[in-house]
Amino acid sequence: MKKLVKSAVVFASLVFIGTSATMITEKASAASIDPVQKADGQATYIPKGVRDGTATEEHDGFEDGTNSVLQQVPLLRATTGYPDVNAYIKSNKFSTAKIEKQLKSQFPKFNYRNGYGKPEGIVIHETANNSSTITGEINYMSTNYNNAFVHAFVDKSRIIQIHPTENGVWGAGQYANARFIQVELVRSKTFDEFARSINNYAYYAAYLLDQYNLPVDSAHSDGKGTVWSHDAVTRYLGGTTHTDPVSYFNQWGYNFNSFVTLINEKYKAIQASKVTYDKIEYDKGVTAYARVKTAPGNAVWTKPYRTEGSKLVNQLSVYQGKNMRILREAKTPITTWYQFSIDGKVIGWVDTRALDTFYKQSMEQPANLTRYVASNKTGEAYYKVPVVDADVKWGTLAAYKDQKLTVDKQATVEGQLWYRVRTSTTFIGWTKASNLTATSPFDKIEYDKGVTAYARVKTAPGNAVWTKPYRTEGSKLVNQLSVYQGKNMRILREAKTVITTWYQFSI
Repeated sequence: MKKLVKSAVVFASLVFIGTSATMITEKASAASIDPVQKADGQATYIPKGVRDGTATEEHDGFEDGTNSVLQQVPLLRATTGYPDVNAYIKSNKFSTAKIEKQLKSQFPKFNYRNGYGKPEGIVIHETANNSSTITGEINYMSTNYNNAFVHAFVDKSRIIQIHPTENGVWGAGQYANARFIQVELVRSKTFDEFARSINNYAYYAAYLLDQYNLPVDSAHSDGKGTVWSHDAVTRYLGGTTHTDPVSYFNQWGYNFNSFVTLINEKYKAIQASKVTYDKIEYDKGVTAYARVKTAPGNAVWTKPYRTEGSKLVNQLSVYQGKNMRILREAKTPITTWYQFSIDGKVIGWVDTRALDTFYKQSMEQPANLTRYVASNKTGEAYYKVPVVDADVKWGTLAAYKDQKLTVDKQATVEGQLWYRVRTSTTFIGWTKASNLTATSPFDKIEYDKGVTAYARVKTAPGNAVWTKPYRTEGSKLVNQLSVYQGKNMRILREAKTVITTWYQFSI
């Protein structure tokens, strides 16, 4: 990312004359800058120091290389002593550094031109300072960020991110700043250190491209792609005159094309290492009950097997013989899965093919019957569904003794007929049909007619007054008959039941 002073460019050019055609020079062509890219309204992407006039893009305190600095680096070519960098990395089986985060809260935050979290690629920089360290570079940038700042630094042993890659930075001119993640490579003292730093750098670039679903596509030669050198930004986008990391790479017998090749290898390795999860096509609530049919080779999972986050709960055989309340159904490409609970506790997900589902809502049929609680079944239970399960038990039938019940649904579950019942005003639930009877517990009124008569109480003890003749449907206690002792009772109606004849009266 270094902008070389004129004397340094001349020096480098003299050294590079006659080298292999694989070496890439870093001289920028101002004529190649696309004028269309120089749009107005991009002040956000120009460093504050440049806008204020306290710095320029060329002299911002970063990558401001000098001839003396360049002379400290051995300028040997690959043909005169340095091994092939990529081959050296592979033969030594270098591991990559872990990504550290040291995010700087003082750095300004702004979105890319396409929005938050939408970078279009990555710009490859190098610090152009032979005497600096990764911590020294970060410390300096942390204070002078109004002139320039980047997302991360890489050296031979560390990868340190200092700014969220979801936001832009000021590192390569306004046009690149609006588009790209930008990372600095700290210079190395030896070839081995350089190779190790390149190994880390290529990995981190591949990691970022994979993170944002961007392909590996070099923009170095055509100004189109996702992997940009600062030099390519200068030549194709403008807004900057820096030409790094070309010269620095060449000093170690390396070039940008080889670096992109290494990025691509790292990228493919990252993608190959990913676990491919099954996609859940649907996930819906269901009401059903099942038992284990085939335990061997089947297990229970926290989520459908092979979906993201799925972990083993237990072998299915542990739940053999138990009623499994089915809560949810989900489909993946390989099968359909049930989530189940036992005794009110959610257990996990299992392949539906391993279960025998003995109750589904589809078994329910409409009905229209009148039933009463059988006199010897008042202690029996009713449930949310037609299955004996304490988790869905709602109560006992004693509360509905001597009440007329309406059956609105019926279902046969494992050979047992169940009725869903309600009163005229209240939904009750499911109970076994054997707990009910079609025979009314009420006395039948043989006749009910109007009469004209008067009477007084003769025998009060043991007698009461009712809203309807006693033991007929809907009859409720009004009062003890003794309350009306000595009063004239006007008789309005006469009704007969199996036990006696009844008068309705007024006073």
